[in-house]
Amino acid sequence: MTAVEKALKLLALRSRTALEMDRALARAKVSADDRKLALARLRELGYMDDRELARSRARTLIERGEGPRLALRRLESQGIAPEDAQAAVAEAKGEATDEALARAALRRRLRGRTPRDAAEQRRLLRLLIAKGHRPAAAAKALEMEWDGDEDT
Repeated sequence: MTAVEKALKLLALRSRTALEMDRALARAKVSADDRKLALARLRELGYMDDRELARSRARTLIERGEGPRLALRRLESQGIAPEDAQAAVAEAKGEATDEALARAALRRRLRGRTPRDAAEQRRLLRLLIAKGHRPAAAAKALEMEWDGDEDT
């Protein structure tokens, strides 16, 4: 089986960035030269497009409630060029403010109910921050005061 055939089989399972495909082919013991040629051929045929994949993944991440900062880090870790990742996250975010995105993530998490107590509010604040939402935006979504560092 050629490197291109292996790559096509991998793409049939799920879409991949060039970096992810290169790693998968390396695990399949495909030589570096053959991997490079296979990736070039897949791009030429239009089967691989990191920018389009970034746009799709960014939309999914934002819709799942992840904040723009975490979505950006995830895309870059998957081999998306930083400028493409930033553009994809900005497009997925649209006109929504950080606060609106944090509120949407909170609504999704709570499914219409309100936090039971202050302890749950603090836990939700930590969760939103961990999901890449700005601390001030997460606090505002929870109707809490925030006087800490914005880049936490």
